[in-house]
Amino acid sequence: MGANHCEKLAKSVMKIQNVTDFSLKYTLESGQSFRWHKIGDAYYGVVEGRILKISQQGTTLHVESSTNEDETTFLPYLRHYLDLERDVPKLLAEVDNDAYIHRTIQTLWGMHILNQEIWETIASFILSQNNNVSRIRGIIRRLSERYGEKLRIATYEDYSFPSPQALATATEEELLACGTGYRASYLQAAAQAVINGELTLTSLKQLPYPEAKQELTRRQGIGEKVADCICLFSLGHLAALPIDVWIKRIFETLYLRRRATHREIREFAHNYFGEGVGYAQQYLFHYVHECPNWADAEHLSLIEVET
Repeated sequence: MGANHCEKLAKSVMKIQNVTDFSLKYTLESGQSFRWHKIGDAYYGVVEGRILKISQQGTTLHVESSTNEDETTFLPYLRHYLDLERDVPKLLAEVDNDAYIHRTIQTLWGMHILNQEIWETIASFILSQNNNVSRIRGIIRRLSERYGEKLRIATYEDYSFPSPQALATATEEELLACGTGYRASYLQAAAQAVINGELTLTSLKQLPYPEAKQELTRRQGIGEKVADCICLFSLGHLAALPIDVWIKRIFETLYLRRRATHREIREFAHNYFGEGVGYAQQYLFHYVHECPNWADAEHLSLIEVET
């Protein structure tokens, strides 16, 4: 199936003002989404069938879209996407339980957790398994070029994310040609589950966290980590704790000071950080990628470990 090369050239320019305690840089560069690219002082990304160009000057966000937007509906949508309606400083105060997490919060102040479109989040994190960010970006780009719609804002071009219908009808060989590897069958199975009604995205959004996670892990190729990424980065469940190799290493090194199972890490993290554990883990996760000496003696001294 070829891409629909219909170009959307119209754009609108908007502002979101009085945006306090928010960092566009840390929010878009913290590994939650694979569609944002920085060019100059602006970030370009594909969000639900449109290219957005966003830059931040102090407490003002400047936004351009590849489509003509109705500001009365679009700006509230964008505020939700960037999690601007949440009292993030209050939430961070509730997880600020030691000098180490305090340092991560101060260093990355303003990082928010995005509320992303559910289908793209499911597909993207299926593709993220045993993968690195640059390869994930490449796979998503190739899939979007082949099965999405061409989009343009000024001279910048990108493609919308493929619909479940497009991926469900693709052959496994075509998906493999995009670099999906063994994940091709998982991606196609998820797309087909959406098409045939086995996985209802609107219903998934209404479920509490435990039920949403359970429903997701019923799908082939979606384990606990991927399900928690979907729950945290799309469904707004801040109690979700995606445990990858980095989060495992962080909790073993900083807090538990020993090897631990995922279950032990999950139990400790929920007891220690509470319902905002998703935000706590995202700050810890991004901090270790920003700070190479995150586990040196000085850092370890910031946490008192009970013996």
